[in-house]
Amino acid sequence: MSDEIAIRLQHVRNMYGLSQRELAKRAGVTNSSVSMIEQGRVSPSFSSLEKLLNGIPMTIKDFFNLDCKSEQQCFFRSFELFEGSEDGVDSYSLAKQDVSDSDALVYKVYNPETDSGDHMLVEKNMSRGIVIQGELEVTVNNQCQQLEPGDGFAVEPLSPYRIRNNKKEKAIVVMSHHAT
Repeated sequence: MSDEIAIRLQHVRNMYGLSQRELAKRAGVTNSSVSMIEQGRVSPSFSSLEKLLNGIPMTIKDFFNLDCKSEQQCFFRSFELFEGSEDGVDSYSLAKQDVSDSDALVYKVYNPETDSGDHMLVEKNMSRGIVIQGELEVTVNNQCQQLEPGDGFAVEPLSPYRIRNNKKEKAIVVMSHHAT
């Protein structure tokens, strides 16, 4: 058990960017106490571990539920985001392959005189978007608006919508799709 705690404590401390000295100071314990726990030489009592975690701050439950085996990807380079191109619309997404469409952030480039397709789109999740470059014509149900940079839109689940770039320059929209 002390090896598991040692690995977890070091992982959490590094995750929060704390040195052993800083964690010890925050928790009101000696540097050597933190060092010995992280080396697996000492197994802390429940109250000692709780005291250390209060210096982070983190609950004991969160400490033991944290997945220390896999490092979550936090940063993505542009070449890692490209998903594909369809009908002149290039899509880039932060969603991983194992994440459902119910939690996606998508960056779409609408090339000149392109649109989201021949038919209205219908999503089972809430969709929102903000135009960040160019102009886009967005139709939701029977409402239609020409949106400029900084303008946004929201589409309720199962509501038909369409996005068109009627201009001669590309347009970019950042969209999110979230389950309601």
